Amino acid sequence: MSKQLAPGIQDRRSTIMGYVLALLFFVLFINIINLPRTALDQRATLRLVHDSLGLIVLLLAAVRLYWYYRDPAPRPPPGLPENSFAFNRTILVFLYATFTVTGVIGFIYAWGEGRDVVLFGAALPAMVARGEAVRIPMGYLHSSLGFYYLMLLSIWFAFGFYQHWRYKVGLRRLLPGARV
Repeated sequence: MSKQLAPGIQDRRSTIMGYVLALLFFVLFINIINLPRTALDQRATLRLVHDSLGLIVLLLAAVRLYWYYRDPAPRPPPGLPENSFAFNRTILVFLYATFTVTGVIGFIYAWGEGRDVVLFGAALPAMVARGEAVRIPMGYLHSSLGFYYLMLLSIWFAFGFYQHWRYKVGLRRLLPGARV
């Protein structure tokens, strides 16, 4: 968003990033659902996918946070009050921050558990010592943040539906397309 576009529109780079992040998060979400339902001795592939996709989501969310900080905010679509639009964007900023922090905590949790973090087939060296003092709080925090970003997504969708109903700004804004 390095330039100001028409109200309610975002640039192509942000649109592509939004779709990639949404798709990767959806695949990661399916992985998150399947991990605890799989026998412990059969989780290696799911963990490899979880760690690798988690890293990509972490990095893309961190880039989006940087863009939010660096670039000017897009103008709201016609008919949507500035405060309502700003609240919607604030929810997204918290969502991206949660994705970023959850990823970092996930790696700390894995290392505290004594598990190798494998990214795209390559094991990362442990940067945190194995121990219950790390594993337990980081595991609980990692899981809690997972529920937190689901709550944020729910609030974002509910608020988007409210904006559509109240201000008639369209539901396409809830998809990661060119409309904001």
